[in-house]
Amino acid sequence: MIEFDENRWQINLPGNNQPQNYIIPTILLVGGFKAYNSIGFCSLYWLNIFPNITTINQNQPLIKGFGAQSFSLLSYGSAALVLAGFLFFSAICNIGAGSIKFEKSNQQITLAFKGYPGKNERLFFSYSFRELQCIKILYTQTPVRTQSLFLVLESSREIPIWTSQDPSKFIISESFVTNLGLEMGFNTEIVDRAKQN
Repeated sequence: MIEFDENRWQINLPGNNQPQNYIIPTILLVGGFKAYNSIGFCSLYWLNIFPNITTINQNQPLIKGFGAQSFSLLSYGSAALVLAGFLFFSAICNIGAGSIKFEKSNQQITLAFKGYPGKNERLFFSYSFRELQCIKILYTQTPVRTQSLFLVLESSREIPIWTSQDPSKFIISESFVTNLGLEMGFNTEIVDRAKQN
C-alpha cells in the first residue's frame, strides 16, 4: 500500500492489523490460560490444561483447594484474557485504517477512518482549505527519532494524521508535504525539537 499517493493527493493510513500488534495479545492469552491452569478454577478439579509448561510436579496443581492466591490469579487470568480478546478484535477488525484526501476541486480535506463495528464503524471528518493554517512536520526524540504530521487549523488546533519512527520514510513524507503545499497552496512548517534540546 502506498502511504503517500501524489497522483490522488492522498495519505493512506494502516490500521491495527499489523504483525507487531499480535505479539502482546498472544502473550496475554498464554499468561491468562496459565493463570487458570496453575491456580485458577482448574486447581479445584485437578485439571492441567498445559501439562508440558508446568514447572512444578506435572501430576498435581500448584496448590490444593481454592484460596486467596487462587482468587488473585483467577482475577489476573480473567483480566489478561479479556484484554487479549479486545486487542485481537481490534487487530482483526483493522481499527484505525483510513485515508486523508486533499481535494483541490472542491477545496476540501476529507479524513475517513475505520472504527469499531456498529453505529460509528466509519468515521468521516471534513475541513475546508480555508480552515487550514498549515501542515506541520514535527520531529521529536523520545528516545527514538520520531516524525509526526499535523493539520494545523485556524484555531491553532492540531490534528495528528501520521507518525513514523522509520527514517527511510522521513524524506518521502517531507517530499509529499512540500509538493502538496505547492500544489494546493498550503503553508508547511518543519519543527525539529530533537535539535532544539
